[in-house]
Amino acid sequence: MRNFVSLHRRLLGIAVLFACSMPCWAQANIRTVLLVKVKQGHDDSWKDAVKDYVATVKKAGSEEQFTVWDSQSGPSLHAVVWYSTKWKELGEENPKLKGVEGDIETLFRRLDADTDSLETWVDEMQPDLMIRSNQIPPFVRTGRTRIVSGKTDEVKALLRDQLVPALKKAGVTDYGVAVARFGTPSNEIHSYMGVSGWGEFDSPFGAEKGMTPAEYKAFLAKIQPLIEGTQWDLWKFEPELSYLVPAK
Repeated sequence: MRNFVSLHRRLLGIAVLFACSMPCWAQANIRTVLLVKVKQGHDDSWKDAVKDYVATVKKAGSEEQFTVWDSQSGPSLHAVVWYSTKWKELGEENPKLKGVEGDIETLFRRLDADTDSLETWVDEMQPDLMIRSNQIPPFVRTGRTRIVSGKTDEVKALLRDQLVPALKKAGVTDYGVAVARFGTPSNEIHSYMGVSGWGEFDSPFGAEKGMTPAEYKAFLAKIQPLIEGTQWDLWKFEPELSYLVPAK
């Protein structure tokens, strides 16, 4: 999957490294998210090229998984998400793709022709602020939160001690928080929560569902002075564009 970035960098002349926050269904905690803006009218062509890329890396026996998500709010974007265990992996090539370099090169020429722009963020997942499941939810609500300077540790403590227990009580099965490392301001955190779709927002959900009204009010009173603001978005999982290696 690192070829996805390196080839796009060469073809487009853009320095790319990445969410918005996308889920972590792996033990690796370094998350890269490549945000892709497709040229108007080229969406079907871009998706066809991604499907062919998936078929190629699958045939080559690649073990590097990635998921693709479509934005349901905000700008029309696709997000390609993958995880690394060590930072050095971000600059390494996928050895499994040796022998199919020509096919990969052709595929990225197609992707280049369909792509308007790329943006990359690199985050570090916080293991103590996660709720994991073995299933990828159909949608995730993501949050991009900018924290008041010097207050990140206080926010993380509130999330760990009050928010995560409330989410578990509410029945949330997928939740995570990542700290921005590259691509966005360092005082940002990026969160995600798995949801079934828009209908989940018709009634109290998440922390509000897992707390009493008094507890929720008290929680907001503590955390709101520590943050400058949050942007919420919804993303839809695209299984046909994703590459997941079956568990052995």
